[in-house]
Amino acid sequence: MGGGDAFASGLIYGLMKYESKQDALNFAVAASCLKHSISGDFNRVTISEVTKLMGGDASGRVQR
Repeated sequence: MGGGDAFASGLIYGLMKYESKQDALNFAVAASCLKHSISGDFNRVTISEVTKLMGGDASGRVQR
């Protein structure tokens, strides 16, 4: 899974979860950005990590 796949799956999830299309897009972008910090084919980020980045927490620290 690359950044594009993470974006597409994040957008699908976002469109199902959020009423606002902007929030859905923000979720997809955040999911894609976080995927670039993970090697391999699986996006191992959590929904809470994506929503933290959406909310402006760009500290770069992913808590696992």
